[in-house]
Amino acid sequence: MENDDAYSKVQEFFGNMQGNFSLLEDPVDVAVQMRYFDTCGKVRGTLKDEDILEKKDDLANPDVSTEEKENLLAQMAGIPNPEVFRAIEAYAKNPDEPLKEWVQLALQENRLLLESHLLDKRQIVISTGLGGKGHKLRYFVVLINKDGGDLQPYQQKIVHDEMEYALRRHDSELEKLNFMNDFTTMRVVIPISSDLTKLFREGIEECNLFGNFLSNDFIVTNMKELNENEIKEALNSKNNATKELEDDFPPID
Repeated sequence: MENDDAYSKVQEFFGNMQGNFSLLEDPVDVAVQMRYFDTCGKVRGTLKDEDILEKKDDLANPDVSTEEKENLLAQMAGIPNPEVFRAIEAYAKNPDEPLKEWVQLALQENRLLLESHLLDKRQIVISTGLGGKGHKLRYFVVLINKDGGDLQPYQQKIVHDEMEYALRRHDSELEKLNFMNDFTTMRVVIPISSDLTKLFREGIEECNLFGNFLSNDFIVTNMKELNENEIKEALNSKNNATKELEDDFPPID
């Protein structure tokens, strides 16, 4: 991962928001999020608020289809009404299995809409595949072993201690660490305006003071936790892209 102008602008944007935003804390699949917002755009405005409110009990009705409940939640979430919020909140405590992520999106959106309406202060909701905590985003990170294979126990301890220290210095938190063949995975929470490249470069450099065993390259995403096959595929794609570039521009003798 490399810093670029677009990423810097995103950091600057969040840094200037002064807390006028809220993170969706629970992990929600990005595909579900996209479908939710698409549904909101299609169904809102088709019924009056009072008609939507009359249908709120349909959420607990087992005879109402999943699609109908999805549409109803998308409509209810757009109404800044305490009664609507309580109805969504009650359903979120025991939702139908296919709607667990959907109702979390509706509840978060309606909570912010209601707060903005009551406080006359507009807020922005930010949602990612891995969610967040407070004003911090959750990321999945892959550190790459320079020579492949498993890290030695002493190297594993170095990675744990140095990455945890680097994260703490940036007001961040290590939630999970997993050592695998060829690479190490981490789940972390980091302030939304932090410079990710700087943070992980610092951690890798500190680890490499004790043997230079980590690659300077790393993978970071807030979309999902990658499995082993997905990590290998991402690394192979990067290696193939590098090889193609070398083939296009061969070294000068």
